[in-house]
Amino acid sequence: MIVRVIALCGVLLMCLFGSVYVLIHQYHRQVVYEMEAQTREMAQQVVVHLEQDPDIGRPYLEEEVKRHYPGVETIEVDLNPPPTETGPVRVVLEVSEGGQLMMVARHAFVWGDSPVLLTTRVPMGTRAEVIQAFKNKYLLALTALFIVALGLMIYFIGRILRPLGLLSETCAKISEGGLENVPVHKNAGEVRALEETFNRMVESLREKALVESNLRQAQRLSALGNLAAGIAHDIRNPLNAIKLLSSHGMDARKDGGGHGVKQFQSIRREVDRLESIVSGFLSLAKESEINAAPHPIDDLLRETVRLVQKDAEGRGVRLVTELRAGGAVLMVDPKQWTRAILNVLINAMEASPPGGRVRMFSRVTDLDCKIEIRDDGPGMADDVAERVFDPYFTTKSTGTGLGLSITRGIIEEHGGAISITGSEGRGCQVLITMPLEQHQKAS
Repeated sequence: MIVRVIALCGVLLMCLFGSVYVLIHQYHRQVVYEMEAQTREMAQQVVVHLEQDPDIGRPYLEEEVKRHYPGVETIEVDLNPPPTETGPVRVVLEVSEGGQLMMVARHAFVWGDSPVLLTTRVPMGTRAEVIQAFKNKYLLALTALFIVALGLMIYFIGRILRPLGLLSETCAKISEGGLENVPVHKNAGEVRALEETFNRMVESLREKALVESNLRQAQRLSALGNLAAGIAHDIRNPLNAIKLLSSHGMDARKDGGGHGVKQFQSIRREVDRLESIVSGFLSLAKESEINAAPHPIDDLLRETVRLVQKDAEGRGVRLVTELRAGGAVLMVDPKQWTRAILNVLINAMEASPPGGRVRMFSRVTDLDCKIEIRDDGPGMADDVAERVFDPYFTTKSTGTGLGLSITRGIIEEHGGAISITGSEGRGCQVLITMPLEQHQKAS
């Protein structure tokens, strides 16, 4: 496009210079024509004087002719010119001895049987004034018109190309994974239609990315559900048998004096831990029914914090709450909602060192309710933050990697969203967003 603009400017310049050349050429032809006509009139005057007085002197003859043409610098009448052919008037430009540009016209004709050569010289000084007036009147007007037209053309082409440049930059960002809209300008025509079509395409890509993400999650959960059925059949029944037999063995040991009771208690604890792992796996793979009811969000958060208060004190971690949701009420299942918040709080307490803090905030905007949980832990790298909600992904040696996956499932089933950010050495921040319009519809 820029090459085309430059080419167009070149064409316009050629048109301008061509117009100037044509005008100057026409003007020069007009001046030459006038000079030729004036020289012929002088020749007629010479013939008239010679007929009236054949013995007239050359100086007197030149003065008589010049008296009728005051604009002519010199008039020379050669009554005995060298042999030359008669012909049309010849007009040329010559430089005088004083360096002045002169227009010289020579006309050879025959009077009677005698040849006569008439030479007239007109200085270009008076003609320069005409040329200057011509330049002021026409050439400057053409130049000004050309400059204005060229400036307007560049301005409007720049306005047209600016949105296309922005579209090009946005396309480059899309190729890098950033789905951003472009501003729609008020101009009419194809550019506005292109911007609107581009934004529709970006929205479609966003929706497609969301659908693909949900589809991948659904496929993972479906595969986990199929695997969960086998685990429930192959592991849970043996666990129940081990748990029952350990209970019988522990009772028998108590009746026989209590030897080996601690070993049976250890077996029971490990069996309970295995059951919790299997239960967590089943909870992740199986869709649970949401029994939503209106609940003040701050009350649920206070109750959740109370449940882990003793655990936090045992770890030497301070729990700090700044609950400012006021009387905001959300449609949630209190058991599942509490479970989701507990998972986040426990992870935050496990990440915080002794003497550290875990802070919980709540606030309400025009559209949603936001709950934020921050810790003073070591934080995490970006690649870890991207995978932290994946099932069975964990950075802890004793973790199962199911807690945050279950939490995200619960939050999304309630129509909300959860995200985690953090930088190494500065802790992590978990943000839960719940739309308020959901409760308004339910109310």
